[in-house]
Amino acid sequence: MDETFEAIGLEVPSEKDFNHLAERAGDQGEATQLLRRGAVLHGRCWKLGEGLEVWTVLYESGTGDVFYADCRPGFRARYAQRISPWALTEYDEDGEAIVHGYCDGTEIEVLFELQNLTEVGPEGFRAQELHVGLCGLAYRARVCAKEERVRWQPLEEAAPSRAAHENDWSLCGRVISFKPLRNPLSGSELYWVYLDLDSHKLEVLINRRALRGAKLVAGATLAAEVWLQGHVLDQRAMLSRYEGTDRSHSLADLWSGLKRRN
Repeated sequence: MDETFEAIGLEVPSEKDFNHLAERAGDQGEATQLLRRGAVLHGRCWKLGEGLEVWTVLYESGTGDVFYADCRPGFRARYAQRISPWALTEYDEDGEAIVHGYCDGTEIEVLFELQNLTEVGPEGFRAQELHVGLCGLAYRARVCAKEERVRWQPLEEAAPSRAAHENDWSLCGRVISFKPLRNPLSGSELYWVYLDLDSHKLEVLINRRALRGAKLVAGATLAAEVWLQGHVLDQRAMLSRYEGTDRSHSLADLWSGLKRRN
């Protein structure tokens, strides 16, 4: 079944297990909904703790028929990134939405599964730039024995035979920091890893069983193949994350981050 669930510490070995998980997320998840072209998308976000989530989506047609559309794992990233320009593609009956864009001020391309379309609503998609929490859920990862070149590449280019989704990526970067996590539901041991990819930074979530190679330490080089997903932050979410000025940065750094848009 879907390997992406293993990154958040859930095993879904059969279709029966998958359907049971989707039903449980539908029953216990926080409900949101969004009108779409005469239909309604019903989102359910089951928050497991430690930022881990399971999203399920129901599609209600204009005639009132309701059917299951999608169920997928998620992780709420801790840091926000600005994406501009960007484009949103929706597959309503499949319960999916994909965002394609660029990290603001760079030529770094990102394409990711949008988790919280029903949570944010149309108001969150009217800005020139999106504030997004991005995290790659790792299929596999390796701590390299020696430093390797930084890499950020679509998996369908790096290893076509292993690419299952359009938002699969192959990456390699330096570990800035990491933290062990535990899935409260399954007890699985996970790692949250923050990576420096030179021109941008990215959070990666790894099941400890999927991690190979040398010891995970700050400064090590980590290579991984990930399913990229993210959450768009609306104004309320942005304000709730504000914790004041970061004293680790100088005042000059803060001013240099300001831009004037014509």
